[in-house]
Order: sequence, then C-alpha cells, then structure tokens
Amino acid sequence: MDSIEKTKEAKQDGLHSQGRSSPLRLGLALGGGAARGIAHVGVLQVLWENEIAVHAIAGTSAGAMAGAIIASGHTPDHLAEIARTSNWWFLAKDVSLRAGLLRSVGIEKWLRRHTKGKSFAELTIPLAVVTSDLISGETVVFTTGDVAWAARVSATVPGIYAPVEYQGRLLVDGGLTQNVPVVTALAMDVDIVLAVSLNGSFLDRGQPERPAEAIQQAISILQRAHVKEQLDKAHLTITPRLEGLGLTDFRAAEEFIQLGREAMELALPGLKSILEKGTTE
Repeated sequence: MDSIEKTKEAKQDGLHSQGRSSPLRLGLALGGGAARGIAHVGVLQVLWENEIAVHAIAGTSAGAMAGAIIASGHTPDHLAEIARTSNWWFLAKDVSLRAGLLRSVGIEKWLRRHTKGKSFAELTIPLAVVTSDLISGETVVFTTGDVAWAARVSATVPGIYAPVEYQGRLLVDGGLTQNVPVVTALAMDVDIVLAVSLNGSFLDRGQPERPAEAIQQAISILQRAHVKEQLDKAHLTITPRLEGLGLTDFRAAEEFIQLGREAMELALPGLKSILEKGTTE
C-alpha cells in the first residue's frame, strides 16, 4: 500500500470548526456500497450536530465520494441536498469501446463539480482515497493530486466500469481490497477510528434483480473475510440496517439518510464515552 503522509496541521474548516476539543483525534473509515453510500450522509449529519470533530477521512468507493465532498468544505446538510437532487444517470454515461464496459468519467465530472476541482492539499479535512490494482491485487491509496479523479477511480467497480490506467497499473474500486478502509484511516495520524460498513446486510437480500447487483453480490462474498479483518481493527463500527435497499436505489435518498442517522445515534453514546475518556486503552 502506498504510504500515507501524516497531516502536520489540523485544518480549521468543515467538521473541524464544529468540533469540541478532545485529546483524541477521530478518523472515519467510510465503506463502499454504491447507492447505499448515501447513508454516510446521515452519519455525518449526526456527528456535525453533536459538534464531534473529524480529523481525517479514509474512503472507499461511495465512501470516497462522500468523503471527497465533505472534505472539500460542504456541510452534511448540503451533501444531503446533493444526494436528493442529483441526476444519477451520470453513472451510466460513456462506454469504452476497447473494454466494452462503461467508463467512470461521468463520476469524475460530477465529483469535480461538487469538489470545485480541489486537490488533496486544498481540502479542509485530510482525506485518503482507496483504490485497488486489478493485476497485483494491491491496495493503492491516494493522498495527493486530484481529488475528483482519485475518488472516481475508487468507485470504478470491475465488471461494470473499465479499469483506469495509472503509471503502468490498472486501477479499480478500492472495495476489492479494503471495502471499509480502517487500516488506511489508522495511518492518518488519528487516535481512534469509527468505521461505517454498508454491506453488512447485503447478502440477506436474496436473488439479485439487476446485473450490477449480481456483480456486487459476488464481490460481497469475496469481501467478507477482509472486511471482518478491517472492522476488527476499528474502535467503533456502525452498520446501518439497509435491508431491502440495493445498490441502485438512488431514489431512496431520504430513507438511506435516515437509516444512517439512526445507526449513528445508536452509536453516539459509545463514541462520546471514548472521546470523553481521552484514551483508547
């Protein structure tokens, strides 16, 4: 995995400016899950409303997209409005004639608009974006360069989108190697990591109804072992109850947001207890 550069100074915008002082630095590990990623919005809203400072975000796929927008300076409420009003057809635009698959450039254009083309160095919250090398199976983490491009690569689901070429590598969705990037978050100069896992109930949905869901079903089966390994390293894990909601249910934004809020509200006493104690031991 590429090295993570530790942040030297805590920036004072975004969720940082909303946070109460605490001796512990909180990092978020936001997992992948396509439309289910909208649940991250509810989690972020509750943290914001309770003035809990976030010092770093590691994101995979949908988690990278949510993290990129929040880290670029938007509030969770603004992110919620983006989720409600976006025309999600940009996800299905542009086919690669070479690969015979969709190209993820539409995701990048959408992200660039909402991140205002910022680089990692310009973000208000340190961000790490997780991708995977399709050939070697290695995790490749981006903490420098173009945020929209990196988050787009993290959401490039193999089998749906053509891999992205980068310095001799073929990069795809970070969910292949770190669907909930706890290890990456732990490397970001934080004391505790709050993990948000979106696909805990995905395998309970029964027969897939769409090709994208069949692909995700297969990926979820393969992910189970490494997701458990990641979550075992987190100090606190949230798994919103998303039964009945699938990867392409973008019109269910309100429901996703509410379920994310409920999961974070249930976990809030535990998180506050850790933060108030000022120790991870």
